[in-house]
Amino acid sequence: MKAGALSVLLLMAASGPSMAADRGPLPGEIVTAIGQVAAVPADRRKVPGFAGAWRTAASQDKVLERIQALAARAKPACTEVRVTDTVQAAPDLIETRPSRVHHSLERWTVQACGARRQYDVWYRYERDASRLVVAESDAADFQAELDPPYRRLRELAVERRTEEATGGVRWLNLPLPPDTVPASSGNAGKGRGWSADFVPLGENIREWTQLVSVQGLPRSKSAGQALALLEGMQTARAKRCGVAAGPVESLRWSDGQSGETLQTLLICPQVPDTNFAELAVVKAIEGPDYLYVIQRTWRLPAADADTLRANSRGPQAAAEAFLADVRLCNPAGDTSGCPAPFPR
Repeated sequence: MKAGALSVLLLMAASGPSMAADRGPLPGEIVTAIGQVAAVPADRRKVPGFAGAWRTAASQDKVLERIQALAARAKPACTEVRVTDTVQAAPDLIETRPSRVHHSLERWTVQACGARRQYDVWYRYERDASRLVVAESDAADFQAELDPPYRRLRELAVERRTEEATGGVRWLNLPLPPDTVPASSGNAGKGRGWSADFVPLGENIREWTQLVSVQGLPRSKSAGQALALLEGMQTARAKRCGVAAGPVESLRWSDGQSGETLQTLLICPQVPDTNFAELAVVKAIEGPDYLYVIQRTWRLPAADADTLRANSRGPQAAAEAFLADVRLCNPAGDTSGCPAPFPR
């Protein structure tokens, strides 16, 4: 499926000094081939944090305009607004009946004339019936009563803050390459794992030249989960491609994860029944909540193993440089470690 942002409209007019909305169009989200909804990586960072990494520039501008309008109508009024942080406040919700509707909630923190203020940013994506609501975080009870999904998102936001405060969750920093778009995503439910794939603009999950794959797998109580997984991937690749299994390298990090961080290089001189080779660098990070597996893959012309290694130094170096910035951060005490936190 060729990725393209859905055009949506803001249908909700401003309802008071604590809430602002505007008519669209507003850039929306990409519905992937398997029916899931994936965030659109930002084409330009206008604000720090989550929204700056996973919302288009036009969307960031639209929210900032609404916040500035609210601040100008507040008492005392303020026209000097600076965004200091944006977070995904709660896990996204997807309704399936009577139609598919996607709800997401962000929390924007700003400095307004020296005062710290927070705003809820609620997206409701539905074909031809979408809307965006921006409200002061401590003055949105009325709207929450009118909209059960918004109320549920606020409940989930409280649960997420509690989980983060107890140190049981990590954010994954994922600074995707430029001109990268979602290709597919999946979620097996809480505690059962999730996945997402990204390709260059104009490519799809079946026909691609480069691929970034991200998985969150349920954590095992036993040690060595990451090592067993990467060694298994090497064994499977060796059997499929007729090459010797390669080594798994241990990376030492002090960024708060609960277990090992490992990395390996996978090479296939010719993928069976194709005319291309594959080279992938895979990183596995044992976090307290998931085993995170991140893979950067290239498709290259088929060749023997030695020729492929010689001709793929550039892609391998690019993959390793990308993965060097992929790490976990603890949201309870470290926000600077995740300038591009992966949405989930």
